[in-house]
Amino acid sequence: MFINDELEIDITKLRYVLYVRKSTDDPERQVRSIDDQIAECLEYAKRVGIKVVGKPIIEKQSAKKPNLRPLFRQMLKDIREGKYDGILSWHPDRLARNMREGGEVIDMIDEGQIKDLKFVAHHFSNDPSGKMLLGMAFVLSKEYSDRLSVVVKRGVGRNLEEGKSAAYKHGYYRDKEGYYRPDGKNFQLIKEAWQMRKARKSIEEIADYMNSQGYMRVIKRKDKKIRRVDMDKRILSKIFRDSLFMGVLLQKGKEVDLRTKYDFVPAVSEDEYFLVQDQSLRHTTFLKRQARAFYPFKGILRCAFCGSSMRVAPSLSGTKNREHRLLYCRCDNELCTREKRSCRVRFITEFIDTVLKDGLNLTEKEYQIYLEGMKQITDEQRGRFERDIRSLRGRQTNVNLELSKRSLAIIDFDKSSPVYEVNLKQIEELKQEKEQLVRKIDELTTKLIDPEKIKLSLEQFLNLSKSAAMAVKSADAIKKDAICRIIFLNVDVGIDNVASYRLKPPFDTLMKTRQIPLSRGARNRTEAIRTPCVCTATILHPVKQKKL
Repeated sequence: MFINDELEIDITKLRYVLYVRKSTDDPERQVRSIDDQIAECLEYAKRVGIKVVGKPIIEKQSAKKPNLRPLFRQMLKDIREGKYDGILSWHPDRLARNMREGGEVIDMIDEGQIKDLKFVAHHFSNDPSGKMLLGMAFVLSKEYSDRLSVVVKRGVGRNLEEGKSAAYKHGYYRDKEGYYRPDGKNFQLIKEAWQMRKARKSIEEIADYMNSQGYMRVIKRKDKKIRRVDMDKRILSKIFRDSLFMGVLLQKGKEVDLRTKYDFVPAVSEDEYFLVQDQSLRHTTFLKRQARAFYPFKGILRCAFCGSSMRVAPSLSGTKNREHRLLYCRCDNELCTREKRSCRVRFITEFIDTVLKDGLNLTEKEYQIYLEGMKQITDEQRGRFERDIRSLRGRQTNVNLELSKRSLAIIDFDKSSPVYEVNLKQIEELKQEKEQLVRKIDELTTKLIDPEKIKLSLEQFLNLSKSAAMAVKSADAIKKDAICRIIFLNVDVGIDNVASYRLKPPFDTLMKTRQIPLSRGARNRTEAIRTPCVCTATILHPVKQKKL
């Protein structure tokens, strides 16, 4: 019989639940398989004489971030309800690799809800020293996970600079060095697909053609079974948007021109690629022009409990007038622990007004910080400029082709006919568009050559500081949303308040030393997220409104 001297608990009478975990993307080869963990834990239970009740809980989700493991959450709930007394696992890192859930386990031990923990590869005792060592095990697990993530990202970044990527691309295979090489018949069919798309063939027609010609991707699974993947509309849609097929790899916001790294063979030329993009854009223009309600702050608002993006939409009940429905933001993450799923958006605009109430009040000293920050984002700007220039040149090619086509066709029409007049008008519009494209390309090329062009002058910088609050206050829904996107990276939403926020560079550096209240009084961003926020304004459905 094993007795805990401090708490006087007979561990042979406790009910233990067996918890095992190995995420499908776990890079640690030394971690035991699920079957090995179960076998070693049951052998350990038999050796020390403890009772395991119920079936093993087998989790396959990562423990790096909190609230992503439904079986783990259910296990803790069952322990609180008295179904189990303790947990048996292979190692503490199977329970948590993040401090929130690790701290939750220790809190449940302090409160007596978890009476004991048993591990095959770690000794735990329910005393101050034992809890300290358990906390250190959680910290080391988190440090290892974080360090491994940094090492992996560094390796991926280095490979990306060399033009290597682990992502599969249809029509290519990766050689021993990790470079993309044409995949025989599949590559030729991909090239034909691009030409068919250029000729305005439908995606469904192209997919049927490729399958009839024997296009096939073979996937070898871990169970040694082979699965064949045919071409379909979804895959083709992604292919026709992927710039790798013209030789430019985009990954994690970085752009690498494979044609300058090694003898990469593109499936389509750069001009043809942008021609297809322009045709696809024209095809979807009608859908984009449909009258659709505009809701502000999409993609900016995050749930303070789980970190998921919150959906912004009007209430479905209440007033029958669609123009005056109240806006709400809602977290749809099923694993989120927040009690109240949705909340009014009105306090968010109040918070933004509070942040910008007296202007940003930036000084000449902070302008120098701004200049330093701009140096760090210049490379990102250059990448965006280069992509925009390529896109505009693709559009320019398409306009030139259309202009030549109509200029030749108009010869066959009588000058007095309506058809001649319509075509003549379209030719004039194309000429104007061509001139605009040339100007835009020249402007971006100038900025690309001289990065100083994109920086604000001291006068512009200080004027922005003074006018930001007034601009947001008087702007309509669309303009207010655009201004906020310039300044705010994201806003974490609590129950009825703003729990925290992040600003975009360089504002994050300029404002980090200032304390901006997130709620009433002098509370700051570390205050409990249930604290109510100052809310007086009402947000109406912004379909036809002029102001928020």
